[in-house]
Amino acid sequence: METYVLGDIHGAARALAQVLERSPFRPGLDRLIQLGDVADGWPETPRCVELLLAIPNSIWLAGNHDWWTAAWMATQPAAADVSPSWLSQGGRATYDAYRTGPPERLDRHFNAFFGQQQTYHEDELGNLYVHAGYDPTLPIAEQDPFDLFWTRELWQQHQRAAAYHECFIGHTPTWPAHPAPEQHQNVWNVDQGAGYGGRLTLLNVRTKQYVQSDPVPELYPGIQGR
Repeated sequence: METYVLGDIHGAARALAQVLERSPFRPGLDRLIQLGDVADGWPETPRCVELLLAIPNSIWLAGNHDWWTAAWMATQPAAADVSPSWLSQGGRATYDAYRTGPPERLDRHFNAFFGQQQTYHEDELGNLYVHAGYDPTLPIAEQDPFDLFWTRELWQQHQRAAAYHECFIGHTPTWPAHPAPEQHQNVWNVDQGAGYGGRLTLLNVRTKQYVQSDPVPELYPGIQGR
């Protein structure tokens, strides 16, 4: 069994389909760990969720955008009462996609997907998977989930992921300066800007071989992402 990590998708189901087709990843045999931010930006968050739900042996981490989405799904307020920060940061596409779709899909995706996302994952090889980062001076289980969704210090300050063999994150795009997965210390960043003008990345944890989608704006001509 191989383990693959998948970067921030941001509603780009066409990019997700591309990397799954281009990769040697074997659904049902290999393990997929999605690093969060499935939602917000491009218009197909529901389709992204359906594709991920169909993959056996997969682990889904919550990103800050998924946290926003789950908070809205839990109460489903009217548009006037929805967080303006969420809507302005790509949430409008997710809101519109679910509000124009069948109501039962929203409830099913909340219960089966967004409500099941983990804040972090530790594997049997001593690797850590987390959306944004963490404070290496504290045990991971003692940290505020909000920080795991939002912090950028681990990456931006080139900190080492103490107590772990390797750490895999998303959240802070390396694109456009670095359009491929990038490493600082023992931390790998797999967010190559799919929410903007970059590509979606799927990385083999053991070999570090990866595949990427086409630049996402090319897959959604005429549509604005984040």
